[in-house]
Amino acid sequence: MTAAAEAVPAFATAPGAAAVDPRPRLRTDALNLKSCELRHPGSDRLVGRALARVRVEDTRSYPYQAQTLAALARVHDTPVEGITLTAGSDAAIGLLVDAFARPAGGLVVARPAFEAWEYYARLREVPVTGVPVLVGTPPRTDLDALAGVLADAPSPAVVALANPVSPAGLVLDTSEVADLAVLAAHHGHLLVVDECYGAFTGTTHVPLLRRHPNLVVVRSCSKAYALAGARLAAVFSHPRIAAELFKYRPDSTVSGTALALLGQGLDALDEYRAVWTDLARIREEFAAAVLAGRPDWTFLAPGGNFATFVTGDPELPDRIAEGLAERGVRIRSLTSLTGLSGAFRVSLADDATMRRVAGLIREVSDHHA
Repeated sequence: MTAAAEAVPAFATAPGAAAVDPRPRLRTDALNLKSCELRHPGSDRLVGRALARVRVEDTRSYPYQAQTLAALARVHDTPVEGITLTAGSDAAIGLLVDAFARPAGGLVVARPAFEAWEYYARLREVPVTGVPVLVGTPPRTDLDALAGVLADAPSPAVVALANPVSPAGLVLDTSEVADLAVLAAHHGHLLVVDECYGAFTGTTHVPLLRRHPNLVVVRSCSKAYALAGARLAAVFSHPRIAAELFKYRPDSTVSGTALALLGQGLDALDEYRAVWTDLARIREEFAAAVLAGRPDWTFLAPGGNFATFVTGDPELPDRIAEGLAERGVRIRSLTSLTGLSGAFRVSLADDATMRRVAGLIREVSDHHA
C-alpha cells in the first residue's frame, strides 16, 4: 500500500468534536454492577416471555409507534401528542440539546447529573453552567444555588435536573421541582427533569406537565423494563415541544423490536411494579448488610436500582472499585463527582448476588482500612 493510500482524508468536522473522546462499551466476564441495568429474576422472566412473543413482522417491517404511544399515554395519564420516543436516554438528551439548548445558547446542569448532558453540550459547543445541588457531608439536596442561577441568568437556557438525583439516589419532593418550574418559566427557561430511576422510587413528574408547559420529563424505559439492550426512552412534554422534537425524526431511530418489547412491558405493568417493589426490599437489605460491617458509612436513601454509600474517605471508593474488579465485580466510584467525595455506587441484582457482594465490599474495605 502506498503512502498516499494510507493518508487520512482531511474532512471538515465540528469544532466541538475535539472536546469529546467517546469510547465503545466493551463486554467483559465481570459481573456488571456499574451500569444500573435492571437485574432481577422477575424482570428476566418477563423479558423472556416478551421475546418469545416478538413477531417476524416486528423486525421485518418499518416500525409504527401509534399503539405504543397510546399505551404510554394511558399508563401515564397524559396526552399522546406530548410523548416522544427515542433510542435511549442518551438520544433523548442529545435531541433536547440540539432542539433547544443549542438555539438558546446555554445549558444549566444541576450537578451531579448524567454525563450525557455535558457531553452533548461540548459536542455542540453549547456553554454549560454547572450548579451543585448536593451540599454537606453526607450530602443532602439543596436547590437554592440552582434557583439563584435561574433568576440571574442573562438569557433563557435549558436547565437539566435529575430526580432522583443520579447517581446519589436522593429524591427531591415533586413540589420543589414544581416551584423550580415556576421560577424557570418566569425567566424563560425550559426545565428538563431526568427521572431515569423514577420507577424504582415511585417518583414521576409527568402530572406536573398539566400546569407547567415549560417542563420536559425524560423517563427511561430501558431501566424500568430491563430493556437496556433495546435502547428506549420516553420524553413527556407539552405537545408544542413534542412537535419541535419530532422535526428531528427521533422515530427513525426506534426499532420495531424495541416497541414490541415495551408494549408487552406496559401490558405487564403490575408484574413490573412487583419487581420494582422487590428491588426496594433488596436495596434495603443490601444496604443494611454493608453498613453492618461499616457502620461509619452512610447509605443515601432511597437509591434507585442501586445503592450509594458515602465512606468519608475520598480515596477509598477507587480502591474498593479496584478490589472488586479483581474479584470479578464492576461497581462505580463516584468520588470525583460534585458533592459525592468518598462515595461509590453498586447496582442491584438478586438476593444471593447482593449478599456475596456485601461480603466482598467488607473484605476489600477492611483490607484498605
